[in-house]
Order: sequence, then structure tokens, then C-alpha cells
Amino acid sequence: MKSVVSILVLIVACVRFASAAKCSDHILSLKADFFSEDDGGIYDRTACSASFSNFHKYTPQVHGLINEHIAQSFVYSIMSSHFETDFENRLGFSKYMDSLADTMWQHAISLIKYAGKRGTGVAPVDTSNGLSIKNLNNGIKPWTEIEALALALDHHQTLAIKVHQLHSSAKDAAFGDFLENQFVSDHVSRIRELSGHLTNLVPMVQEESSKDLALYLFDQSLV
Repeated sequence: MKSVVSILVLIVACVRFASAAKCSDHILSLKADFFSEDDGGIYDRTACSASFSNFHKYTPQVHGLINEHIAQSFVYSIMSSHFETDFENRLGFSKYMDSLADTMWQHAISLIKYAGKRGTGVAPVDTSNGLSIKNLNNGIKPWTEIEALALALDHHQTLAIKVHQLHSSAKDAAFGDFLENQFVSDHVSRIRELSGHLTNLVPMVQEESSKDLALYLFDQSLV
């Protein structure tokens, strides 16, 4: 009985292997003369693509995350420029917002590279789901120091929720591992940091007599 079961398992494994061998079958089907297209041997790149598992199903979500990271990077860069003006002269806040912009940009690059590694890429496509930056002006105005930190906290929490939802729904072990290592721990640390900044700064600026001094000292701590 055990030998029969073993044979059946072996047969199933062979069938599965054969059905998955679309690349080798395609290569063997080509002409042996250096895959010459003149003789009908046209190489099908999709047959030997790096794409596997279910990653292709999450391409729209990956595009969305890339869009959001790039858009937020632009917003933080503009906010950094705002705080660096001689009128505001908050060089600490400028430096902090600049670091947020750099982090968002690097995360976008990481997503783009990972998509390419998985065989999908993020080349512009002629659909509404392609890469684009929309409604950028909605997040730009002369923010105060408190408002800037609050906006950054909201943005990071929104991104963290989207990444968590994607991670929990992704039935792709490699993609889930990438999201966890690249984003989850960083989001937790940054959200805690922003929340702590607001906890310390808000009560101090509510005291009108010490507001200016509190903002100055807090700004210096960020330099």
C-alpha cells in the first residue's frame, strides 16, 4: 500500500513539474540554429519571465504605493524649502522634512527595483492605473511647525495601513517578506517618533508666553 502511495505521489510531482516547465518546453521547441527567427524560431520572453507566483496580481497596488511615496517626497521637499526661508528660519524643521523626503524617495526606488526584479516593472502604461502624480497641490500650503508634523504623521499612518493591508492579503511569500523588511519596522519607528514630537511640542506652544522660545529650542534640537 505504501509503495502504491509513493508511486502516486511521484506521478503527481512529475505532472506538476511538467506543467510548470513552460520555459524549457519553449526553448526545446525553437530551432537549434541559434534561434533564428528566419526559420520560425521566435523567442517568447513571457515564457521565460522572472514573474512567478501571484505577484502580478498586486501590480496596481505597487503602482499606487510608488505614486504615494513620490508625491509625499515632493510635498516634504517643498515643506523643507518653506522652513528654510529667511522668513521662517526653521533650519531644524527644514532638515527633518528633507530627511522625510529622502526616505520617501528611497522607498519608491526600492519598490520600482523590486517590481523589476519580479518581472513586472513599472513602465508607464496607457491606462488610469499607470504611474502618475495627481492632486499634489492639495498637500501644499504655508504649514506651521505643528501642522507640518501632524501632516507627516497622518501621511505615514495612511501609508502604514495600506502596506499592512497589502501584506495581509498578499499570498506571495517573497513579496510579503519584502514589505515587512522594507517598510513595516520603519513605519512603526517613524510614526512613534512623529507622535512623540507632537506630544512634546504641542503643550509648549499652547503657552503663549513661551511659545516662540519653545519653537526655537525644539527647532535647534532637530538641526
